[in-house]
Amino acid sequence: MTPAIDRAKHYSESKLDELRARLADVELDKNSVVLTCGSYARREASEESDIDFFIISSETLSRSEDSSDLVPPPWVNAVQSTISEVVPTPPAEGGAFSQLELRNSMLINIGGDDDSNQKITRRMLFLLEGEWLFNKDGLKQVRREILERYIGVTMTDHQLALFLLNDLIRFYRTMAVDYEFKTAEGENPKPWGIRNIKLVFSRKLLYASGLFSVALTADRDRDRKIEVLEGLFDKPVIDRMIDICGQANMAGVLKCYDHFLERLEDKEVRDRLKALGVDERNDPLFRELKNEGHHFTRELLKLFEETFDGTHPIRRAVMF
Repeated sequence: MTPAIDRAKHYSESKLDELRARLADVELDKNSVVLTCGSYARREASEESDIDFFIISSETLSRSEDSSDLVPPPWVNAVQSTISEVVPTPPAEGGAFSQLELRNSMLINIGGDDDSNQKITRRMLFLLEGEWLFNKDGLKQVRREILERYIGVTMTDHQLALFLLNDLIRFYRTMAVDYEFKTAEGENPKPWGIRNIKLVFSRKLLYASGLFSVALTADRDRDRKIEVLEGLFDKPVIDRMIDICGQANMAGVLKCYDHFLERLEDKEVRDRLKALGVDERNDPLFRELKNEGHHFTRELLKLFEETFDGTHPIRRAVMF
């Protein structure tokens, strides 16, 4: 039984349906894509959740004279306004969301000098948990193009999608380093406690879902590797993991995760975690969730070992 997971899924899908219906009435570029990432895309949202979203534009856009920021087309304000009417809590200011991304820019410079934290965050979250709000077919096409970029024509059948795996590992480690920076430095450090707990649960499960998915690309030809990842990345994270590992095998992971979601749907719990300072690591609520997080990590490790035996190429790939 996973009541908190079930409640979150029902709530998230009702809001996604409303957002899609509302955006269908907005006059915007029909070739652009509006998508959400984060808790709504993972079907883990509650009334306390904000909404992470961004726009992939197919239009030719100019840049402002005083910065390198893209000048948004007029319809972007209508999109932002419509989303905020359905989910009033916006993405974090200055973060990787509620912004524009050019379609072509998502396909170039992967790993290059201009591949910033924001760029890798948007690209990987787009792949791993992106959910369409407008232009479903357009989202699927961009995902296909990114996967074709990661899985080149020279790849042999026995190989894992190593380019994607390495970027996935880089993304996960980037999240951990970024967490340290955002909670410890700057004039306005981000809330420490709640970010720590999310890193232990939702960020870790997201990473695991990508890792397990890439493992299934072994011993398949290029087209089939891409098809497998397309199918898996089209599912919410929990559904993806169940599809790969089976419902029964996921029982321990889901039990821990359900506890996490149950606690975070409580406004008092969220507010208390947000208010914690880095010197309050012994707070009873924080310790409760942190200890459950250790159980969660062990369950994920056990699941990995049970799903992929010692001869599977993913074992070597994540170590060397």
